[in-house]
Amino acid sequence: MPPLPSEAQARIVRQINLTLEGPVADVMAQLVPELKKLPRRGVLQCVLDDPELLDRCFKAFRANTDRFRQLLVDEHDVPVEQADALLACGRSLEDVVSMVVRTCAKRHFRKRLDGDSRPLKGASDRQPAPKGLMGKLMRLLSLSGSEKASKRSRGEVLYDAMQEHLIHDWQVALVPEYSTLSPALVKRLGKRILDYKVPEDIRRLKENPAELPVPSTLPENIPAFLVPPAARSETPKPADKPRAAAAISGGDIPAQVHEVKAGGAAAPAPSGDRRARIADILTPDGKRLRSAAFTMVLLDPAVRAELPNADQTVRITGLLAEVGGLSTKMLVGELGLRMDQLAVMTLIIYDLMGEEMFKRSFGIPGNLEYVGKFVERAKAAGITQETGLSEISAFTRKTFANAPRAAQ
Repeated sequence: MPPLPSEAQARIVRQINLTLEGPVADVMAQLVPELKKLPRRGVLQCVLDDPELLDRCFKAFRANTDRFRQLLVDEHDVPVEQADALLACGRSLEDVVSMVVRTCAKRHFRKRLDGDSRPLKGASDRQPAPKGLMGKLMRLLSLSGSEKASKRSRGEVLYDAMQEHLIHDWQVALVPEYSTLSPALVKRLGKRILDYKVPEDIRRLKENPAELPVPSTLPENIPAFLVPPAARSETPKPADKPRAAAAISGGDIPAQVHEVKAGGAAAPAPSGDRRARIADILTPDGKRLRSAAFTMVLLDPAVRAELPNADQTVRITGLLAEVGGLSTKMLVGELGLRMDQLAVMTLIIYDLMGEEMFKRSFGIPGNLEYVGKFVERAKAAGITQETGLSEISAFTRKTFANAPRAAQ
């Protein structure tokens, strides 16, 4: 959507604010008791200044979307059915959520990092500069207007680095933790910051920025085909709530995708399922494959027959430790690979890609988009836990025959 003229944009923002502070606040006050204690005028400002309260409001909305149905309409007063459809205000539900999340984050960053609790539009509070000779002297001794404009506060710098990734309502609960991150780390993460969905994840990011920790869940924004079958819910939700209302989070609500328990353990495989057990094959921190778990597997003649450099047992065992935890979960979760299949597939890929490219793609943290495309191709080729090792080998060699290798 092309940007609107400033006047039109200001008009839309005013309309959204009036709706949020009026009809939305009226309904929300029945669901979140704390709102009844706030002044009728200014309730929106109070909520935006309190991430915890705003998070409760979003959760109340998701749990009671039918109560807001009459507000989710387009300019013709017809209920919208898509999260990206335009509402009567001229913006989509996704846009409104993003605006609210970003405003809350910006206010918190300014308060936490700059000690500035003024409203965002606080410029009118400044005293006018003296006129006459005194004014001229003060202007000469001060920074030029352009220099002042270029000097950003700590809170503003962090917000600038993060704003394009502040889009989902579940991020509001993380805003206090976000404020502890450095702008450099945020920029390095880019959209991968959305992989970290709980406060503990953000705290681990801050504590170990050099080596990014494994998120507690697989990324929300990976394609549907990458979500493990056991984690997909094909059953319609009760009451068949409108898609637009259910999507108030600015996208999908964080799903329970292959949850990792303390120590990296995952839910046990279904009965009769021979897939590798995540709890057994990953290191305790969940970051990489535990090569020692594959000692007996690599002694299997059927496995050794498919491996490159099979005589170098110690070396190939150690190579498995280069496979990242997230890549492992995607391969096992979606393809249902057994331990022997996983070993054959990853070691052949390593041999064909070379150490550097393999680490970039399947290592820590790896390139999940790249892994996802490979998984999609494997599924299209019919790779499952019933596929023979020779077929796994042939498919992998064909797929990566022309894989790029880093310059030596």
